[in-house]
Amino acid sequence: MNPVPRRLAATALALAALAASAAAASGAWPAMQPAVLVAGLWLTLVGWGFRGALAHHLRFRDRLAYCETQLATERHARTQAERSLADAHASLCRLIGQQEQVRECERKRIARDIHDDLGQHLLALKIELSVIQARAGLTDPRIQQKVGSLLANLDLSIASLRTIINDLRPPALAQGLQSAIQAHMAEFSRVSGIRHHFDASGDAFGAAADPALEAMLFRIMQEALANVVRHAQASEVKVALEHHGGRLNLKIQDNGVGMPAGDDHRGCGLPGIADRIAAANGTFVIDSAPGKGTTLSLSVPLAPSAAPVASTETLLKINNCVKSS
Repeated sequence: MNPVPRRLAATALALAALAASAAAASGAWPAMQPAVLVAGLWLTLVGWGFRGALAHHLRFRDRLAYCETQLATERHARTQAERSLADAHASLCRLIGQQEQVRECERKRIARDIHDDLGQHLLALKIELSVIQARAGLTDPRIQQKVGSLLANLDLSIASLRTIINDLRPPALAQGLQSAIQAHMAEFSRVSGIRHHFDASGDAFGAAADPALEAMLFRIMQEALANVVRHAQASEVKVALEHHGGRLNLKIQDNGVGMPAGDDHRGCGLPGIADRIAAANGTFVIDSAPGKGTTLSLSVPLAPSAAPVASTETLLKINNCVKSS
């Protein structure tokens, strides 16, 4: 119990006793007795009221101190969690970047092995069959016809092999991103029958001089155009590349059927694209609605950041509903 109210009560009683003694000495005690008692009672009530108010204040102060301590603890825990999350995100981005580099190196190795091994064997086989065909034509036309059929199938196999090698290691990419994009889009339109329109700002290709960045953008465009062929049912696709504010922006837009609302389309290669862009500290936005086509917009910084951003924006807009992933 706080000693202040007790001292107030004792003081009130002492004053009342003093007043009573003075009144008794002067012979006025009977007349003053009610007033003295009322005054003593009033002082006692005031003391107890003050005690209650003070006790409430002390409880409030203790509660406030406890809340401040809890808040400081939670703030510290949140800071630690945010720091851990940022570190984990940085590690994840580094791993994704390393994985992409390993993947690109592995593509080049496989393409080189196929070209140097299987490609040379097929070429040697074609030469031998051509020699057999030339010699058999003088003796047996049926053998010549059969060898001709084998040569035709062999030519198809070599063409398919060349396509696989070009997909693994586009020869045009060695000449720069511009040459690779133009060659791939021309081949895309020839094979799919989908019209294409390509637009690039004057300094876009000079800005994307980093081979790793060029390879990433080219692979993303490849995957996006493959999605157009497989899913979009489009008749036209537009690709735009621009350099703005230290960032390289790529937009791929089709006039196809769009994406149904509520479908996350994880089977369309979009998570892989998002991972590549996250590793480059970029942003990736998909804007689509049923019957209104699909637009993929991505932006990556040209200069590598000191540390990856804490959260990479990857938004999927479907039918005016925004989903974060």
